[in-house]
Amino acid sequence: MTDTRASGWKTDAMLLFVTLVWGCNFPVIKAVLAVMPAHAMNAVRLLISALVLGGYYAVQGRRQGTPLLAPLRQAPGMLLALGLLGYFLYQVAFIVGLDHTAAGSAAIIMASVPLWSALVGHTFGFERLRRLGWAGLLVTLVGTALIVVFGPRTVDFGGGVLFGNVVMVGAAVCWGCYTALNRPVLRRVSPLALSLFGLLFSLPLLFLVALPSFDEIAWGRVNGWTWAALLYSGGLSTGLAPVLWSASVHRVGAAHTTAFGNLVPFIALFAGFFFLDEPINLAQLLGGGLIIAGIMLVRRVRGTARPPARV
Repeated sequence: MTDTRASGWKTDAMLLFVTLVWGCNFPVIKAVLAVMPAHAMNAVRLLISALVLGGYYAVQGRRQGTPLLAPLRQAPGMLLALGLLGYFLYQVAFIVGLDHTAAGSAAIIMASVPLWSALVGHTFGFERLRRLGWAGLLVTLVGTALIVVFGPRTVDFGGGVLFGNVVMVGAAVCWGCYTALNRPVLRRVSPLALSLFGLLFSLPLLFLVALPSFDEIAWGRVNGWTWAALLYSGGLSTGLAPVLWSASVHRVGAAHTTAFGNLVPFIALFAGFFFLDEPINLAQLLGGGLIIAGIMLVRRVRGTARPPARV
């Protein structure tokens, strides 16, 4: 009993660490975007992620005696398609949206991912929602709309915060679709393999999109803190943290694990306030509360839960 209790506390501590990493990642990226163009920054941080995930995958494969390229023989087409959806389209929309809105608003909008995941799952017949589930989706949608339209700063229809919020909704839709559509593939390949190969397929396109912006980098303003932030975002947020998250799902189940995910948008909201002086307004708090309430309703009737988006 003592060992079980100690293991539970260790898992909860690990989950708290992951949520802190993901929540703080939003203002960390915003700080880097002040000195690096969005696409250039995104390509560099995801290259770091690929190196971290690739190293972990190689060590795990050697330990288990699994051929490193085995997933490519099992589901090559789906790995490519899902990789382009989850690591190219999503990442491009995510970084563009975050570049044009507040870190806290971006994080709360990304908390709506289970809404889009549930809709796609219902459309393709992966799972069915009852009336209470649809009510939860509606509540989540209202909360997202509140943040998109009434988020902090003055709304600028010429390409400012409203544009960033709308693009961030597009990012949430992409990750929600990716989350729902990867279920059949995960019966054949591991989550780590799915993430790594999807990232490897997408990296050339990410660098192709970023290539023109590398000339715009203000190298004189890129210092040790900038590189530390890139290592944090790439190495921890999209590198180590997803591995720890998957380990927790394996140990204590999805419902227990994803309960911690609800902390991510609020950590990001207050991290943006303390580190970037981003204002917190009533629309963010009310919208965030509605999103979380709606997601809890959906999870209650589905009996299962999904992890939040990786950032």
